[in-house]
Amino acid sequence: MRSSVLGFGCGSVLGRVGRQASLRAMSAAWDAGITLFDTARSYGFGGAEAVLGEFLRGKRDRAVIATKYGIAPQNPGALKRMLIPAVRAALAVPAVRKLKRGGSVPAAAVYGEFSVAGLCNSIETSLRELRTDRIDILFLHEATLAAIHQDDLVAGLDALVRAGKVLRVGLYGQTQVIAEGLAHGPAVFSAMQYGADYFDPAVLGLADLNARNAFLIGNHPFGNPQRVARTRAALSAMAQDETVALELREKLSEDGWPMLLDAILGVVLQGAGIHALVFSTMREDHLRANVNAVENNRFTAQELALIRSCLLG
Repeated sequence: MRSSVLGFGCGSVLGRVGRQASLRAMSAAWDAGITLFDTARSYGFGGAEAVLGEFLRGKRDRAVIATKYGIAPQNPGALKRMLIPAVRAALAVPAVRKLKRGGSVPAAAVYGEFSVAGLCNSIETSLRELRTDRIDILFLHEATLAAIHQDDLVAGLDALVRAGKVLRVGLYGQTQVIAEGLAHGPAVFSAMQYGADYFDPAVLGLADLNARNAFLIGNHPFGNPQRVARTRAALSAMAQDETVALELREKLSEDGWPMLLDAILGVVLQGAGIHALVFSTMREDHLRANVNAVENNRFTAQELALIRSCLLG
């Protein structure tokens, strides 16, 4: 399986962002060389997969599709559906967006058990909505420790792989679940997706557990405003530390988001064992900045290793 290093996350599709805007964002990502698209049955009230399937017509053989099973899509009802465009418009207003940072149209996710019957129904729906005959990666959405060792579920997942409906099966969840899957999970689990928190030693330690050479995908590297502020403070301290090489201090002294983006993406993608990083990037200027941080990162591998060490304390 060959994939772009950056992936397009569909978490905002038909939620915070409408259909046409989503299709434009997908097109911009594709034109920038992004071939990995990450979605789920629950995204967009159950409609995000259909939008992605529409976009990938004529492109399917060049794309890598990851979707998820385990969280049922919520039906917002007729009244809420009528209000969705108004909520999207409100989120586009700066004052409102500041209060709703990182949010989407309010909707409570419905968590279900990982049943074999639910799995079969979910995969058939995903294949139909995505207009494809196979899923490249199927993740258990918010996987639990119990699900990793659920014999009937593991057998069902293995049957999907043997039938060619799924190429890889993986876990999407918290760090401790991913660690258990890598260390003691059945062989069918060959892909993992988790939060790329570069301040967490346990996250960086997952690479050492990856003896099975699973495909590791990170998400949400920025986390929240507090993590970004903490990162700025750490890099600023490095820039003033005379024990740090002058060339690196000069790079760290450059003000603005591009330097910070280079540092964050570089630390996550080099030396942390993560093979790809998924963003829910709907703005083309943000997309270009992310691509540039990967293709033209100002920091060397040695400098990124030092930055990573600093962030870990």
